[in-house]
Amino acid sequence: MPELPEVEVFRRDFAAQGLGIRIERVCLGDQRCLRGATPAELRAALEQDGFAGVTRHGKILFASTARGPVLVMHFGMTGEVRFFAPGEAVPEGACLVLSFADGRRMAIVSRRKLGWLELTGDAEVYLRENGIAPDALRMSAQAFAERIGAGRGRLKSALMDQSKIAGIGNVYSDEILFRAGLAPRSRGRDLSADQLDTLHRAMRGVLEEASATLSAGAELPAGWLAQNREEGTPCPRCGAPLRRETIGGRSAYFCPRCQEAGTG
Repeated sequence: MPELPEVEVFRRDFAAQGLGIRIERVCLGDQRCLRGATPAELRAALEQDGFAGVTRHGKILFASTARGPVLVMHFGMTGEVRFFAPGEAVPEGACLVLSFADGRRMAIVSRRKLGWLELTGDAEVYLRENGIAPDALRMSAQAFAERIGAGRGRLKSALMDQSKIAGIGNVYSDEILFRAGLAPRSRGRDLSADQLDTLHRAMRGVLEEASATLSAGAELPAGWLAQNREEGTPCPRCGAPLRRETIGGRSAYFCPRCQEAGTG
């Protein structure tokens, strides 16, 4: 699933290739991916206009047009933004294709049909009305401690809760906890101030490094848990077999030796 680092890659690509060019045609491949608007309203909002800017908040992209409407992009499990040349085939699973005046096209791809699109007039209002928390990379250590430190739930679930922190999903929650040396079943209310600070720094470090690495076209390092997420695989740090547990309905991979802290 695209999480904050992957969506940041989409944002950078969008900013480099999709701004300031007139949109000549809007083709909605699957009307079910559009929420809160009709296909005609989507065409009226985008055609013969261009994108003036694109921002990311958590796992969401907001592309603002020169006239004012903002395209909101959620990527679900397998979504992505892809630019392609006139002669290339439309990517499989494209739910929206935009044709630009210079001949290039852009597709919003959602192969498993779990992503969706919306229109809004104001990104900040949209975030507030939908109860989406501050972006993980713009959250201060104090705000992080207030949101996580009083929590009764498991850390794994808390990190993935978009009403607490926006941008973290299954893979990077495991990575953050691995780097912080904290067990995924531990609870925020049981952590010390130092542990909360360590967790906040781990969150920022993992997300910043992953965003930079993926934006450069490289894979995450072999020493990351993300490259070893399979039960029984040797821990990349100590060699102990990794363990898998289900927490809040999601799989958590962790090292029982390196991540003993926070278990009480």
